[in-house]
This record gives sequence, C-alpha cells and structure tokens, in this order.
Amino acid sequence: MQAPETPHNEAARLAALHNLNVLDTANEAAFDDLAKLAAHVMGTPIGLVSLVDGHRQWFKARLGLDVAELPRSVSFCGHVVSADSPLVIHDAQTDPRFADNPIVLGHPHVRFYAGMPLRLGDGIVLGALCVVDHEPRHPSADQLAMLELLSHQVTRLLEKRRLRLQLAAENVELTEAKNQLLTVFDAMAEGVVVQNHAGEILSCNEAAATILGLSEDQMRGRTSIDPRWRSVHEDGSDFPGSEHPAMHALRTGERQRNVVMGVRTPDGALTWISINSLPSRVRDGVIEEVVTTFHDITPIKLAAERMAQQERLATTGTLVAGVGHEINNPLAFVIGNLDLALEELSALAGPSPSARMRDLAEMLGEARVGADRIRKIVRGLRALSREDVALQPVDIGAVVETSLSMALHELRRKASVTIDVTDLPPVLGDESRLTQVLVNLLVNAGQAFERHDPEVNCITVRGTALGGDWVRLSVIDNGPGIPADLCSRVFDPFFTTKEVGQGTGLGLAVSRGIVHALGGTLTLESVLGEGASFHIDLKAADEVLPGAADTEQASRATRGRILLLDDDLSVLSTMRRALAREHDVTAISDPRDALPLFASGARFDVIFCDLMMPHLSGQDLFAVVQEQYPEIATQFVFVTGGATTGSATIFLSQLPNDVVEKPFSLTSLLGLARRYVLRRSMT
Repeated sequence: MQAPETPHNEAARLAALHNLNVLDTANEAAFDDLAKLAAHVMGTPIGLVSLVDGHRQWFKARLGLDVAELPRSVSFCGHVVSADSPLVIHDAQTDPRFADNPIVLGHPHVRFYAGMPLRLGDGIVLGALCVVDHEPRHPSADQLAMLELLSHQVTRLLEKRRLRLQLAAENVELTEAKNQLLTVFDAMAEGVVVQNHAGEILSCNEAAATILGLSEDQMRGRTSIDPRWRSVHEDGSDFPGSEHPAMHALRTGERQRNVVMGVRTPDGALTWISINSLPSRVRDGVIEEVVTTFHDITPIKLAAERMAQQERLATTGTLVAGVGHEINNPLAFVIGNLDLALEELSALAGPSPSARMRDLAEMLGEARVGADRIRKIVRGLRALSREDVALQPVDIGAVVETSLSMALHELRRKASVTIDVTDLPPVLGDESRLTQVLVNLLVNAGQAFERHDPEVNCITVRGTALGGDWVRLSVIDNGPGIPADLCSRVFDPFFTTKEVGQGTGLGLAVSRGIVHALGGTLTLESVLGEGASFHIDLKAADEVLPGAADTEQASRATRGRILLLDDDLSVLSTMRRALAREHDVTAISDPRDALPLFASGARFDVIFCDLMMPHLSGQDLFAVVQEQYPEIATQFVFVTGGATTGSATIFLSQLPNDVVEKPFSLTSLLGLARRYVLRRSMT
C-alpha cells in the first residue's frame, strides 16, 4: 500500500485548516447538499466533503458512509492533497497503490474513487470533494467537470467561513478596542463631550459631568446655548452660548484651543475650565459632530489670583507705609502745636474768657478733632503694611473707634451703628491687625443689607468680658443672614456669594488667619432672615496698657536733660517747645551730629530718636551706640511715623526699648519723659 506523501507546505496548510475552526463541528446543510449533489451527478452511493488533518481525514459532510473519519495513511484524499490535483481511480483492486489498502479490502470496500481538491484562494489544499462506489466506474468528462465545479462551491463555503471568522475576530478586536477607549473615556480626568450639529450633547464621560456638577443624564441633550450654564469670561462678563468653542468649531470648522470659561455649577460655585473643541465628523462638507474636551483649572486660576492679590496687598502695603510715614510727620507737629496752642489760649483767657477767646478755642478744638480723625484713619491704613504680629495690651475701645472712622463712609448710608464696648479690660493682640479685621467685618455687615435704610438696618459692635480671662468683640447685624449650608464655607479662601468681579473671597479668610495669629478665634452665628453675628474672642492682657500706670511718681520728677533727634524741623520744633517747659532740651536734626556729642561724654535722661532719617537712620545710630556707648542705649525711645523697610519692621519687633508712634499726644510724650527722668534721678 502506498501512503500519501506530506506536501511541502504542510505547516501552512494545517495552520489554515485549523484557523477555520471547522474540524469536528456539527453538520451544516450547505455542505451536506453539495455532497449529495456530487454523489447524484456521479451516480455513486457515497459523497464526501473530506478535510485532511495531520493524522486523519475528517468528513465535514458525508452521504452513504457511517464513519466520521479515517486514518490519513489509508485515505485516498490524502493523495489529492499531496499531489495538489484531482484523483480518479476506476478500480482500486487493480491499482497497485491501493490494492492492499485496508479500506479496499475491508469496509467500506472502495472500488471506485474520484476526488477534486478543495483549494483556497491562496493555493492551499485543505482536502477533497470526493465520491466513492463499491463497483468499478468510468465517469464521463462532463461528470468530472461537474464534480470540479461542485468542489469550487465547497471551497467558496470554506472561504466564506474564513471571512466570517476573520470579520468576527476583527469585530472582537474592534469591540475590545472600543471597550478600551470607553474605559479610557470614562477614566480620563479631563471632561469629554460629543455634540451634534445643533450643539446638543450626545455623550459625555464621567469627568465632564463631575466637573460641571451634573449627572450624565442631565448632560445629554443639553446644548451649549442653554442659559442654565451661566457662563462667564475671565473678566466676569457673560459668556454667551453662541460663543462657546464647540459652537464656533461647528460654524467655522476651526479647532478651538485653551479657551477659558467660568461655569456656575448647580450649587452656585464658580468652576473655571480650559476648553478645546474639534470637528470630528464631516459629511458632504457639513460638520455633523464636534468633540469638546475640558479640564478644571480652578485651583490654577485661584493660585494665580491669590498670587496677584498678594502682590496687590504687598504693593498697597508698601504704598500705605510710605504715605503713612509722610502724613504722620506733619500730623505730629500739627497735633502737637494745636495742643500747645489750646493750652496757651486757656492760660491767656483765664477763668472768664471772652466770647472771642471761646470762639478761637472752639475753632482750635475742631481742628484738633479733625487732625485726630486723620490720625486714626492713617493708623488703620497702616494695618495693611504691618506684617509682624507683636502681641501687646490693646485697648478695645481705641480699636473700635479707629475701625469705625475708616468704615463710616461705607456704612453711613446703609445702616445705623451702635457701639457698646465700655468697661472692658485690654486684650492681648495687635492694634493695627485687629483694626483690619474689625473694618472688614463692619464693611461686610454693611454689604449684607439688600436695601440701604439706616432707619431699619442696624449694626451693633458689642464687647463682652467672658469667663476665663477672655474678651469677646462681636459685630452683629439684622440683615438677611447666611444659609446654614454656607456658614461652614464663609471662611474658606476665595469663597464668595458676591457676583463675579465684586469680591475676592479673601476678607474673612485673612481675618480668621489674623485672629488665630493673635491667639484668638473668629466664629460665626447666623439665622436665615434674622441676621449674622461674627465673634472675635481674644485673651485678656495680664499687664496694663502702656502709659496707663499711675503718674503720681512721674509728677515728682525733677528737671531732666532730653535729646531730640528728628530730621523734620517742624516735628523737632514742636517736641522741643512741649518738653522745654519742664526739661533742658537739646534738638538735633542731623543724627550724625549726635555722635560727637556722645563721644564728648554728654549724657541724657532720655533720647527721643526718629527711626527713619537721612544720612544715618535711627536703627544705624542705635547700632553704633550699642557698640561704643552701651550705657546710654537704654535711654533711647524711638519715634516713628511708620517703618517703611523690612529691616526697620524687624528691628522694632525685636527692640526692648519704648516706641512712640507719630502723631503722638503731648500728654503721653510728657508722661514718658517724666518717667525716664524720674528713673534716672533714682539711680
């Protein structure tokens, strides 16, 4: 018996056969019909669609045969595959290749065989369409031609199967790719929205819905021109839906990049997004879809705004410090000379002043009140330039008075203000910083009123001594109040309920930070429709206010020696005029002239030294004194209209000596001089 040879392309042939996934599959009518038709055309009892595997031939379709497969070594179809050509055996018993073949000698007793190759388009032969008879036969040429045509039909069925499998595999790949894209789509931190030609949202990912504060169902179907978006430009102006990057891309076909938009989420918060829009489907020149991506840049924008705000505050603080210094110097001698003039006028008028004297005293008194108002305003403005938080006893009444003078222009047309801060101990804090906080609370209270009506609207500033050596300063209004869900957010940086461009949302956050730095707390109580109360709780000071000590000993002081150092001649003249009544005063306008004086051994009970002077600042002069004449360093009292440099601010915060701020009252200046003179006389 001659076994079939193995074709040269066996590996590729078997791979192609196995890739069809047809072996050992169920019967299919299309293949069965072709096997029946082949048997009918050839007039044989057996018709087969035979596929030759590595060690067997398996019948995809079989007519007249009761076995599903046979060994490849005994198969006739194996010879068709190896020869890659048709095979016709008229009588197998007389053919030396097959005469002793087991399927010829035994079941199924093959005598006649005709097989046509099942050849794919790439030339690979998978098997044969064959017919078998138990008797010898001599088919006609027409019969063989018909059998060949039928083999082509079987091949087409196999080709279609391969195509279906290929398409199915590609579909699986596409499905997997689609699923991967959908996973990426949903997993992206960037929002993605697909819109149709009308701007309606067809689909969106989870990030898009989250960023905009909506559900995906709420997003679908909504258009870019829907007014519910409440979008704004960076300058706070309305951002019309027709100008949305997606709508622009739909109209023009141009890609839109990095367009910044502010969108109000349903809870009222303003979310800033950076948008890119790109036409994604164009048919017959018409843009049918656009893909829009966007990401939340709110933290970036807030950080930029915070930096800009800090720069503005720094610039404002520097400007205020300089202006305050320039105002305080002339204000010092204006107030000083007014006080001296009032004292002289009182002495000249005697116990029974004339009407003219009384009018003159009244005019000077009014001027003195006006100058004092300027002093309080400048002192309050300096809170913007004070970075140090040196804790010292602070008079609550003075803070309230200064704060109200600064906020009065904002409040007088909106609400009436009631003050109740009597009989309170001093608190441990910083006067200028506390003034900054109180001004902010007063202005916020005024802005809370929806209608400006001082007859109805009321703001109360109330001081209360709490248990445990704490003092509470409250700003209470009878305005609309704050919703409960917002009370916990009002102290968050950049949170504001005001319209875009109307507020930064920094005021309360900065105020709470200042109060915390002072060792206290700032809290809120509010009932919607009944008003709001902000409470500042600070620790009561253990020591008395500067200058508040009993002056009985000071009044017994003898005449002392005082040195005045100030480059402003008017300030110098006012101080000399006030102090010369009780003491011997040396006044020097150029601090460099003081060094020869110290070198000569001249000593003074107290040295009033201006901080900011040309040629040699008070800070630099003090450094020389500490090094060369340390015994007189404790006699220095620094007089300042405001520290305009960082080093001067640090110097004052670390200085153990007394500091007098311009504009000063002559009473406090005289009291301080008496104290130093008395102290020197007792040593």
